[in-house]
Amino acid sequence: MPAQTPLYAIGDIHGQIDQLRQAIAWIVGRAAAQTEQNLKPKVVFLGDYVDRGEDSRAVLNCLIGLEAEFPSIQWIFLAGNHEAAMLGFLDNPLEHIAWLGFGGAETLLNYGVRPPVGVGGRAIQKTRDQLLQALPDTHLRFLQQLRHSHQCGDYLFVHAGLRPGVPLERQAPEDMLWIRDEFMNTPHWYGKCVVHGHTIETAPALHPWRIGIDSGAYCGGPLSCLVLTGNHREVIGFS
Repeated sequence: MPAQTPLYAIGDIHGQIDQLRQAIAWIVGRAAAQTEQNLKPKVVFLGDYVDRGEDSRAVLNCLIGLEAEFPSIQWIFLAGNHEAAMLGFLDNPLEHIAWLGFGGAETLLNYGVRPPVGVGGRAIQKTRDQLLQALPDTHLRFLQQLRHSHQCGDYLFVHAGLRPGVPLERQAPEDMLWIRDEFMNTPHWYGKCVVHGHTIETAPALHPWRIGIDSGAYCGGPLSCLVLTGNHREVIGFS
C-alpha cells in the first residue's frame, strides 16, 4: 500500500446494521489518529449491502451519510450482485423476478412492501411500482452510482472476483459482480492481489493472489474488515 494510505475493506453486509455500526466506529476511531499524522485513510465497501438480512434500509441510510459525517476519510462503495439484481428488478421486474428468491423478499419487507403472491405479471409489476414509491431517491441514486472496482497499491478490489486469463482492462463488470467457481478454483496472478467478498468462507482467505472477506455476516458470522497498511495486512471481525 502507498505509505500515506491506510486502507480498510469491508465485506458483505446484507442488512446487518449493528455489525456495520461497530465496524465504522472502530475505523473512525483509528482514522482520527491517522489523519492527525497527515495520513489519508480509505474505506472500500465490497458490495452486497442489501437483501437476506434484517435492515437493508438502515444500512443504506448509514452508508449514504458517511461522506458528510466523516469527510477526512475517503469512502468508496462498490456494487455487489445483490444491488445489481435489485436495480434489475426495478428496471424490468419480470426479467429479474429471481431477485425475490435470493434476498429480495426480505428487502421488500424492509421497505414496507409485501412480496407478491404468485408470479403473475400484474402482481410482479405492482410490487415493483410499490418498491419504487417506497424507495427514497437518495437510496436509488446511491445504488445507481456504485462502482465495479477500485485499485490502490498492489491491490484490486471487486465484489466477486475476476476471470482467469483475461487482462485487467478487459475484465467484464458482470464477472466482477457474479463470478464464483472459475475464480475461486483457479489460482492466478492478475498483476494485483484481488480483494473480494461474494463467496462465504469460514475464515478470511489470505492468499498471495486473492483475499476473500465474506464471512457470512447475515447467517451468524462476523462482518470482516481487512486492514492494509504498508506491507502489513490483518482482518478484524465484528459480531
